[in-house]
Amino acid sequence: MKFQLVAILFLLVISCSDDDRIIEDLALEGDWTLSNVACYCNFEEDVDFSLTTINFDSSKSMVTVTNESEYTFFRENGEHFYGGQVNRINFSDGMVFFFETRGNQLTLTYEDNPDIADDEVVYMFNR
Repeated sequence: MKFQLVAILFLLVISCSDDDRIIEDLALEGDWTLSNVACYCNFEEDVDFSLTTINFDSSKSMVTVTNESEYTFFRENGEHFYGGQVNRINFSDGMVFFFETRGNQLTLTYEDNPDIADDEVVYMFNR
C-alpha cells in the first residue's frame, strides 16, 4: 500500500510541469545598436538613435546599456539584470518587453498597459 501511494505521488510530481519555457535569449546574445524608436513621441528630426547600444550576456542574464546621446532610450546607462519566459524580458522595476529576432534585427516591444493611453513603444536594433 505504501509503495502504491509513493508511486502515485511520484507520477503526480513528474506530470506537473510548467509549459512555459525559460526565456529563449541565446538569439539576443551580443551587441546591438538602436536604429529606430516607434512610439507616440516627438523627436527632433536629427536624433541619432545609433548612439544607444546594448549588449546581452545570456550567461549572466544581464544587458548592458550605453547611451552616448542626450536622450535616454530603452534603459538608463549601466547593467540591468533580466528574467522572463519564452519571448518576454522582465526587469526588476516591472518593465516587460516582448522580443523578436530576425537575422541581424532585434525588436523590443514594451508590454502595453491597457490603462495608460499611448504608452506603446517599439525599439528596433541592428547588429
